[in-house]
Amino acid sequence: MTFSTHTAHRPVRRSLSPRQSPYRIAFVGCGPKGLYCLERLAYQLARATQQTDVQITIYEPAPFPGAGSVYDPRQPRFLRMNFSAENIDAWPEMVRQHSPQSYPTFVEWLDRQYPTLATPHCFAPRALVGEYLSEAFEQTCERFPDFVTLHQNPAKVMGIRKSASGWHLKTAEEETEFDEVLLAVGHEGWKAAPVPNAPAAKVIEQVFPTERMLSPEQVPPCSTVAVRGFALTFIDACLALTEGRGGRFEQHNHRWKYLPSGNEVLEVLPYSRTGHPILAKPDPRHFPDCTELHEIWEQGRLRLLKLKQPRSGLHFRDSLWPVFLKTAGEALLAQVPNHSIGQGTPIYELDCWFENWCSRVFTPSETHEQIKQSWRVATGQTTADEAWALGETFRQLYPALVRRISHGGLAVTSWPEFQLYATEMERLAFGPPAENTGRLLALIDAGIVNLDYLQSDLINGQNQLVLQTGKKQQRVDRLINAVLPAGNHFAQDSLIEQLLSSGWIKRMLGAGGIAIDDAARPIPPEEQTTEGLAIIGRATEGAVLGNDTLSRQLHSCPDLWARSVCDRIAQRNAL
Repeated sequence: MTFSTHTAHRPVRRSLSPRQSPYRIAFVGCGPKGLYCLERLAYQLARATQQTDVQITIYEPAPFPGAGSVYDPRQPRFLRMNFSAENIDAWPEMVRQHSPQSYPTFVEWLDRQYPTLATPHCFAPRALVGEYLSEAFEQTCERFPDFVTLHQNPAKVMGIRKSASGWHLKTAEEETEFDEVLLAVGHEGWKAAPVPNAPAAKVIEQVFPTERMLSPEQVPPCSTVAVRGFALTFIDACLALTEGRGGRFEQHNHRWKYLPSGNEVLEVLPYSRTGHPILAKPDPRHFPDCTELHEIWEQGRLRLLKLKQPRSGLHFRDSLWPVFLKTAGEALLAQVPNHSIGQGTPIYELDCWFENWCSRVFTPSETHEQIKQSWRVATGQTTADEAWALGETFRQLYPALVRRISHGGLAVTSWPEFQLYATEMERLAFGPPAENTGRLLALIDAGIVNLDYLQSDLINGQNQLVLQTGKKQQRVDRLINAVLPAGNHFAQDSLIEQLLSSGWIKRMLGAGGIAIDDAARPIPPEEQTTEGLAIIGRATEGAVLGNDTLSRQLHSCPDLWARSVCDRIAQRNAL
């Protein structure tokens, strides 16, 4: 294998067969999803019986391929994972079993590099995950056989078009043709959803990278700041404006306390569409290993997988949701045998609880109490409750849900209802780790985070920004946009939108993401062929459920895609 970086166009020439030109493959984006596909391609090519010259070009503007922009190793260490270390592994088991020392899991890698953090249940800094993924990228590049040439090009791909002979990718400097193109563009560089009706001079358009977007120059100390959004990105913004400015958190007997530096902002006022809180993810160290619970989760997963599949797809409310309710009821009574839901019908009681949660308008004090209660449960200070039961059930059964409803498994008419339920379930199931919830509570106690304007209107008048709720108003110095666009919302100049506009790909009816098969191949509109094109990751959300994960076990698209590439190479060689 030959490898080159590629700041200008510097291809590596090899002697080629006079009868066959090299098979040209482009990776557009190489964050974690692109890395997983690259690793599977290296695995499959190394085992190919028919070998032909292959040229692979990796277009990744981020300086650390494998990590991408989200897991940039240079980002501040206070930005932590929302995914425990034990669930992060760059290598499939079939690779690890031959040489586990050479292909470590993230926890094993931490044990070598940062031993004080090497515990399965830790929520590590994202920068360290980026280091791990970047090293995995370098290792993957070394695993390609010698008939493969790799080019690394940091240019941004700005255009894509199809010709009779292949796919053409355009950068600012050149246009190049490929036989195979994989689009793994992820978050498109942390673009945020636009903020309506706000003066540009006072708006910070996105949170990341925090060291640039939320610097003291951008957001001066002692500012009053509004933050649009009240989820994980909001917490990262709060930490950047406090801990990132030299403040410190201390923990004593579960309680977190914030010690100011004097350089932090004066006040942070979040506001969001619903005002609903995002709850703490339980710390497994405070939940003893329980055989009964393991059996409950396994039975729940089996119930989902054994549901009869109608031709039109499963109906969420009638078929899937009762399985979650039944499993959650069993789990809650296993943890708290005398819980009040046992006096009635647990499925009905939990359904009513969830409906009330979805429709309820929380007061600021109620929101604060909900967050605090979830933190108490997550850290073992109080017994499990309905929110724990539903959230933990959704997490535990999620892999089975992915298998059942991806690639058209859910009825088209059921998607709107599922998306409403899933949005609220994510607040219960996929919130911040308990330690970050503790930090947020400390900032509320310190008077820095103010929940009084959670459901408010943003007023723009005379170049001033004002949050208004009821008769209360608060002028703010800056507005920070902490709302990421939905996975199926694409920028007008994006490659995905270009392909949609030109009719080469389509959205999945109901789900809204790009329609693909299980090998990441687009399901094209009628009378079109998209041979040689694949799309993986966030753009396909809905067609494939749960793309925002580092898990290698949740989706099979990378492996099936790599196999399909090798099949195409073999078919071409047979001509």
